[in-house]
Amino acid sequence: MLPFVSLNAATTTGAGTSRDMEGLYRYVTMAMSATGSPSTVNIDLEGSHDGTNWVVLAGAALSQGAVSVNAHLIRYVRANLKTLTGGSSPTVTATIASVGVRGD
Repeated sequence: MLPFVSLNAATTTGAGTSRDMEGLYRYVTMAMSATGSPSTVNIDLEGSHDGTNWVVLAGAALSQGAVSVNAHLIRYVRANLKTLTGGSSPTVTATIASVGVRGD
């Protein structure tokens, strides 16, 4: 799956855009970056089998970097901005990609 933007310069907490990967994928990576020098950024990479019920696959407490998971079969993915504080008009962007290894 090509990378897609789940959070696009988000300024408030909440779930970003989700993606149906149209199959069960095991390897998923979320890359994130922030502007405005926030003091606290917490983002969860979430997964779902049905697009309704979400679970946390990995969490990140950083303003630049990436997290990866490779132990779950997931069909839907999204980023969820849990905390964004401090800084000067901070924004957060998170992209998600999956390698082409399907579990189905």
